[in-house]
Amino acid sequence: MVVDTDVIIRFLTKDDLQKALAFKKFLKSGQKIILIDVTFAEIYWTLKSFYGFSKPKILTGLESLINHSSVSCNRQLLKRTIHMHKQHNISFIDAFTAAYSPINNDQQILSFDQGFDKITEINRQEP
Repeated sequence: MVVDTDVIIRFLTKDDLQKALAFKKFLKSGQKIILIDVTFAEIYWTLKSFYGFSKPKILTGLESLINHSSVSCNRQLLKRTIHMHKQHNISFIDAFTAAYSPINNDQQILSFDQGFDKITEINRQEP
């Protein structure tokens, strides 16, 4: 089943301990969940903007989540996104875009954003 952002937020923030523990128990049961890409991005945004979590704290939580055996996700893309975000001084969504490019196309990104030029694995082109 697909997991919603609010479940992961409760788990990572423990702002509602009962819900956090319920999800932890669910994960331990071995039942599979599907973490879709947009939910992954929303988790990052919510933890950063609303909760004020640091980048390292967020990325540690996301890494542990996508590495869990009960979580089904676009693991290669999400791991590359985390790597790009750690390695380069770019936004999380730009890291996601940069991670997507080499996996799914010819390593080209159409953008005016010169921040992509820092990433040697891709080639930025302007329209």
